[in-house]
Amino acid sequence: MEYSTMEQYWIWLSSVDGIGPSRFYRLLSQYEDAHVVWDDPDDEGLAFLGPKTLKSLRAARSQEYYFRLFADMERAGMRAVTRISDDYPQALNTIHDPPPTLYVRGDAPLEGERMFAIVGSRRATRDGKRAAREFAATLAREGVCVVSGLARGVDTCAHEGALEGGGATIAVLGSGADVIYPPENEELAARILEKGGAIVSEYAPGTRPSQGTFPARNRIISGLCSGMLLVEGSQTSGAMITANLAAEQGRDVFAVPGSIYSPLSAAPNRLIFDGANPALSAWDILEYYRWGARPAEGALPRARIALDEEERPLYDALLEQELSFDELSALSKFPASKLNSLLTSLELRGIIVKAPGGIYRAYQ
Repeated sequence: MEYSTMEQYWIWLSSVDGIGPSRFYRLLSQYEDAHVVWDDPDDEGLAFLGPKTLKSLRAARSQEYYFRLFADMERAGMRAVTRISDDYPQALNTIHDPPPTLYVRGDAPLEGERMFAIVGSRRATRDGKRAAREFAATLAREGVCVVSGLARGVDTCAHEGALEGGGATIAVLGSGADVIYPPENEELAARILEKGGAIVSEYAPGTRPSQGTFPARNRIISGLCSGMLLVEGSQTSGAMITANLAAEQGRDVFAVPGSIYSPLSAAPNRLIFDGANPALSAWDILEYYRWGARPAEGALPRARIALDEEERPLYDALLEQELSFDELSALSKFPASKLNSLLTSLELRGIIVKAPGGIYRAYQ
């Protein structure tokens, strides 16, 4: 990847530990450009950085640091997109504290008409995980790029659903784009890249996640998109922070309503009470943006599925909710060998899917 001289110094300065967007833009307002900061400006002008960040900047002002940064990017298969680059997403120029540099792995474009975020609780319920997958899969089938944060729970299911729907998905991390967190999502991250998606971060290669990096990355998730969907979350959750940021950025906010007695429905229900768009299916989102037309009742896939008398009860039960093998066994009364044969047949025909954790669900 080739960069102009100005881009190279921009990437360097934005990578320095402790220089976030606010400090970065203040430095640019005081000095002509990032190259001047490299050329050892007077310490008096840098006093606002504080001793710790000033020490980091001095340590970074070396050929060793500079070349290691670009070598780390190349080794990780990563490219840098700065605000002065032609391919920087214009949607992020409209948000507060736009990231000076985005580190990107993968081929998915970072800007497009059909980009939509899905976020929610890391401790999602079974219904919440199902909703995230099904919303994402339907959106993906209509050409929508699903954006989320690769976190446990709803985020993971949103990425998985988008892949099941045959679409590209973008994961925005609170760590370096080469540091997958949580680590159990390494395989999912690989599939995102393999299927034409992207992994994005504003943090330099090798940056470990910390408490403050996750809330900061949420503004990028919502900022890249036309709107966002909150599936589940408490009123103090990171997902609720994303929803509030989306509203501040002028993005549309959707929420999946839930029981008034469920703590994880508190955030989406509050958003709806305060004026967010309730979403009962992905078609509510697709029709809102005129990205797709809801199929007629008679055209739903369920009507076309050929099932025998033993398969139909299993499929109908899985349409109602996701169930484990043991739950299906108790419900159907089939012997384990018979049930396993039926489920395998339904799975091979693409009628149901076995989700992570050994949970089965039906395609609608």
